Amino acid sequence: MTSRERVIGAIERTPIDRIPRFDGFWEDTAIAWESQGLKLPEQRYIEVDGEQKPIGSPIFDYFNFDFNNFYYDGSMRFEAKLVSDDGSKVVIKDRSGYTVQRIKGKASSLHFLKHEVEEYEDWEEHKSKFKFDPNDSARVDTEGYFLRIKDYPTWEGFKKLYDESVKDEKYNIVFGYGPYEQTWRHHGYENTLMDLIAEPEMMVEMFTKATDVMIETIQYMIDNDMKPDGWWLAEDLGGTHTTLFSNECYRELLFPQHKRIGDFLHANGIHFLMHSCGKIDGRLPDLIDAGLDVIQAMQANTGMDISVMKAEYGDKITFWGNIGEQEFKAGKEAVEAEMRHKIPTAMVNGGYIYHSDHSIPPEVSLETYEYAMKVLDEIGKY
Repeated sequence: MTSRERVIGAIERTPIDRIPRFDGFWEDTAIAWESQGLKLPEQRYIEVDGEQKPIGSPIFDYFNFDFNNFYYDGSMRFEAKLVSDDGSKVVIKDRSGYTVQRIKGKASSLHFLKHEVEEYEDWEEHKSKFKFDPNDSARVDTEGYFLRIKDYPTWEGFKKLYDESVKDEKYNIVFGYGPYEQTWRHHGYENTLMDLIAEPEMMVEMFTKATDVMIETIQYMIDNDMKPDGWWLAEDLGGTHTTLFSNECYRELLFPQHKRIGDFLHANGIHFLMHSCGKIDGRLPDLIDAGLDVIQAMQANTGMDISVMKAEYGDKITFWGNIGEQEFKAGKEAVEAEMRHKIPTAMVNGGYIYHSDHSIPPEVSLETYEYAMKVLDEIGKY
């Protein structure tokens, strides 16, 4: 069974050999693991638009993950540039419309310095930038969109990357900001939450513009034989204790765009997946109504437990994750107990994909993670 067949089977509840697997790693985790003996296969490259571009991921191949990631740029395409570099910290202006300071070579919190669309007048000035232009560079690539300075390939170049990637027979997924996440990147986090109440019409317009560009991009990919298996939104809708804004607010302002996306994807045979940090189990009924097929990563330290949620929602949505990062940090015995508690229940009748409850930090040892994968080999078989 190919990886692609395995993931499709898990989502669509058809027989598979084992649960699919995928995980995320902080950028300094692989560096730490190399000092602990990790020897990754060589990164594969092909020439595209005169440069060598990566295909696949050595660390994903090493752990036999079932997904192949592409990355979507849904921004207004502000100028992206390195503003400053003092050797330890960098300041970067991102094409999504924000400027941040971050520590070099380490996955740490970002210090946001500026957002380009803070006021209504800024929106009126810049909203025309939210557009899909088939003559512009591609909006999808094998290299990530986050704090990216380099240019995107041509669409012809991306088609070459796509054609080479699908040879791996993995589940091809495109990951990028959803309409809410895209909006606060240019409008500001606090501004966005406040303006859900103070300026709801403007927020709807922002969400709608972001969705328009996304749907036009996907349609272009479909029309040019680059259709992905799944479209994966980054939409952090939860905090530690509850969602960031009420279900009523969500239904009025953001749900219509998620429903547009879900309807469009399903009409074209593409799965609809979403990442959200925080406690979002109370939003699952609305997300299911929007057409969501898969929810990830179900942060365990918020109290969400897949062995409980499976009973209520397991026939309506596929769960992807919920294996606690804190248990990985605690060591082999703790993460094994977590996996044995959750996975056997989660995988019943399909509808479950392995993932940590966010991503794996460098505090987790290579020995612990490799041990967890051996446990997964044992308990994840059908």
